[in-house]
Amino acid sequence: KQKLRVVFDCGAEFRGTSLNKMLLQGPDLTNSLLGVLSRLRLEPIALMPDIEIMFSQVAVPKENMDYQHYLSWPEGDTTKPMAEYRMNVHIFGATSSPSCANHALKRTAVDNTDTDSNIVTTTINNNFYVDDLLKSVATINEGKILAAKLIDTCNKGGFRLTKWISNQRQLLESIPESERALEVKDIDLESDNLPTERALGMKWNVEADTFGFQNKYKKKPATRRGILSL
Repeated sequence: KQKLRVVFDCGAEFRGTSLNKMLLQGPDLTNSLLGVLSRLRLEPIALMPDIEIMFSQVAVPKENMDYQHYLSWPEGDTTKPMAEYRMNVHIFGATSSPSCANHALKRTAVDNTDTDSNIVTTTINNNFYVDDLLKSVATINEGKILAAKLIDTCNKGGFRLTKWISNQRQLLESIPESERALEVKDIDLESDNLPTERALGMKWNVEADTFGFQNKYKKKPATRRGILSL
């Protein structure tokens, strides 16, 4: 069963304006998708976790919280009158959320760096694509040490690294089962094949350690618009 992700329609207009029209996007701090994928191929051992509900871990300044009012039913009970709430964290759908969340993550690396964790700072700065981390290392031991340091550093900023997957079973075994990707929680790491995972829009066959695409053909009318869409 997949979890639902609530996305607020911050572009919805009222009297000719919307929340997103009032927000600045902020600097683009997102790494190049192609760059993150390419760096994953630098070394033979790959590891990939993501940050659980990343935007919601970053607080909005108190003076700005009133801009995020919304209506909902108390405790989800639709028989009760609607009540007014406000979000105190950055939300999915807001123009400013990606920049603010990326800044908070990179600042976490800076605030918690030391002489032994330069690799952690570099990894956080260069190997995240928003909330997805794709990193490759030369040895299993290096991967185990890096994974533990990344988990610890991100936790200090309130970011939980979870859904870990790797093409090396020994590295996966070092990750608590509760933090592994759903597809590898219930498999026998000694005998079962590793699954196929999504990696930034691509299909990663973890067992064969190969990338590919899955194309789905959708019937379109034989018009210029239909052909371009296809």
